[in-house]
Amino acid sequence: MKSSMTKSEAAIRSRFDFSKPTLGRFYERYQKGHSVTLLDHDPDAQFEDPLDSTNWSGTNTREVGKDIFISHIQSAGLKIAEPLSRERIDFLIYRDGGPDRELIPFAVQIKTSIHKTFSLHKNDLKMPRSLLAYVWNAKDYEESSIYAITYKEALHVLKEKGYAATDSWMSKGGYSVTDAGTDLKEMLEPYRMTPERWQQRLQSV
Repeated sequence: MKSSMTKSEAAIRSRFDFSKPTLGRFYERYQKGHSVTLLDHDPDAQFEDPLDSTNWSGTNTREVGKDIFISHIQSAGLKIAEPLSRERIDFLIYRDGGPDRELIPFAVQIKTSIHKTFSLHKNDLKMPRSLLAYVWNAKDYEESSIYAITYKEALHVLKEKGYAATDSWMSKGGYSVTDAGTDLKEMLEPYRMTPERWQQRLQSV
């Protein structure tokens, strides 16, 4: 009796056509030698896995991450709104300007991942009073963590880690590491948000 298809096999079959295989297609090329290339990014990040646990009722990771971010902001007692014109701005969050002052808006660009992905692109949001919000472990609220950092601060981290010297950043205008290591997480720790930290974070932007 044929065993049932695993989750990984089903995900792969949904992306590729295995109906017309060719035996020995790469045999001669393989005999001439081969090499392994390590990628700076997650090649599957552009795909939505239909069987991924982050897809709640067809909702992809980005939407789950945005929902987590909204809950986080509301827990901090801040107001949040979605702008009519997107232009890399996913949300506007508001800080109380004090007595007799209007609410102060801050633009936010969301970056979500089911991993601990740190990425930066030269066209990311960098306007005054703006933040890049990284939502890690975007599976559920309890497991997730959020880092709020300005473009200038993220660029400083990129340079400190040596990523700004890579071909990916210099030639292609962006860099991404799928799983932040211990050093990178320590560098980002001052920007990890809790409901209590949001007011202080907005005051420092």
